[in-house]
Amino acid sequence: MKKPRSMVRSVILFFLLNTVVINAYSISISTRRLYLDPNNNSTSIRVHNMDPVNQNCEVQINDVAINTEGHIELTTNDKATENSAKPLVRLAPRRFTLTTAEHQMIKLLYRRKPGLTNGEYQGVLAIKCTSKPEESNLPVTIIPALVHNVPVIVRTGRLPIQAEFVSPTINGNKLQVDLKIQGERSLTGDVTIIDSASGDVIAEQKHVSTYAQQPVHKLEFTLGKYKNTPLLIKFTEDPKMGGDLVIQRLIE
Repeated sequence: MKKPRSMVRSVILFFLLNTVVINAYSISISTRRLYLDPNNNSTSIRVHNMDPVNQNCEVQINDVAINTEGHIELTTNDKATENSAKPLVRLAPRRFTLTTAEHQMIKLLYRRKPGLTNGEYQGVLAIKCTSKPEESNLPVTIIPALVHNVPVIVRTGRLPIQAEFVSPTINGNKLQVDLKIQGERSLTGDVTIIDSASGDVIAEQKHVSTYAQQPVHKLEFTLGKYKNTPLLIKFTEDPKMGGDLVIQRLIE
């Protein structure tokens, strides 16, 4: 008895998805976010090949759209967005091959465009790597491609920003609080919950990022035994991401 076509397609799809998942561990990258401005006019990211076969890689800056919830989506048309980082970044190299256990540093350089409005420009660095499989007798060869999309922020100068913690609530052993921002740029940093009596760090979230398009970033922390203790919540901006903002609030 022949299997239905739908079952055959499901088996093929399962195989392809698992092939891509396995391949996703063949390339590692050294950072999750990149930043440039006139005073920090170069940065770099390391791409490392952990696969037993060579990887052919290429890189480019792609445009994105960011909604009010902070979700980043690639734009679908070829026209650059108003806040595109693409014209402000030069990449070197754009193409390279990695042998097993080899790594490559990709350098990003800031280039100012005359007449550009002062502001923050956004995009993602797309790192696409493909492996060439060994010769096979199979009629169809599928070459999986892995793409890492790393957010890129470019600022043309200092930009105003205000931030505060609002609407803190404690439900059981959970603390929920909103990080509210108002300004013309993004924020990236660490949020720490501190026992105000002892100074002990209760919980922490690192690399919290929120964009100007996302005025409210919702946060949640597990407090454990400290749920009834006055708490201090603190945000410290990452200086590598172009800022030095520190805010805090006491939660009774």
